[in-house]
Amino acid sequence: MIGHDTIIDDLKSLADRDALGHGYIFYGPSMVGKRTAAVALGHFLETGTFAPEFGMREDGREAVLQDMTIIDIAFMRSRDPDASGNSIGIDAVREVKNFLWQRPAASRRRTLIIDDAELLTAEAQNALLKVTEEPPASSLLILVTSDIESILPTIVSRLPTIYFGAVPQRSIAEWLAGEYGVPSPNAAALAERAVGKPGIAWRLLRDDAFQRNIALARQFLAAPAAGRRDFVKKLIEPDDFSLRRFLDAVILALAWEKPSKAKSQFWHKTLQLYGTATNFSPNPRLQLEALMK
Repeated sequence: MIGHDTIIDDLKSLADRDALGHGYIFYGPSMVGKRTAAVALGHFLETGTFAPEFGMREDGREAVLQDMTIIDIAFMRSRDPDASGNSIGIDAVREVKNFLWQRPAASRRRTLIIDDAELLTAEAQNALLKVTEEPPASSLLILVTSDIESILPTIVSRLPTIYFGAVPQRSIAEWLAGEYGVPSPNAAALAERAVGKPGIAWRLLRDDAFQRNIALARQFLAAPAAGRRDFVKKLIEPDDFSLRRFLDAVILALAWEKPSKAKSQFWHKTLQLYGTATNFSPNPRLQLEALMK
């Protein structure tokens, strides 16, 4: 865990005193550690170790969790390989109910995390509202989102919110050097490019797919007007192309460029399109071509 020390200490204290609420919303910018903190809390409740990944417990035994599950786009598609689109529908809430209404096996709580909760459809959110109104006594529901305004106000009013902000550059650099052995100058450079987000630093270091997206985003921004249509057509050809992931890379690439009025206007247009891609399923080719005009 990088940064957010006060939040972590508060969550551990509440867990030790069995004073956690039945649900929370972890919100803030993408890739700052919201999901990591939620997963680590589930580990802490079951194993006593505030760890963000499956691995070994402090007593040396493997930490295989029985009382935590995560629902996200990947989870829903694993249940329905033919599913398409970029939303989390009503089936997710059925999973929530099936999981939370069972008694814990190894923990005081059954912890269910919904990641990218902004992708919940209106129907799913309305069904989830009923869960938040009468939760099981042994349940812990955590919604993780980078867009809290997309969550129904009635849900927000029932779940305490915890904000996760950007992590100091120095903390990210120290983490890269200590955890991954990155030489100090390289760690500092990576931390600067991460713009306060440890998840970006890790992806720049280890995630080949993310690095390819960044390279494509920079080509997209530099594409001459005459070749933009052909570039976009080729860009979206892969079956696994994700408009949201690509726009994430474009937004990051813009953050690295020298500020200007034109860049600022393009950044705002990109953010608007990102919101559209989150809440709807727009045609990627048409939207990206319009963005480049």
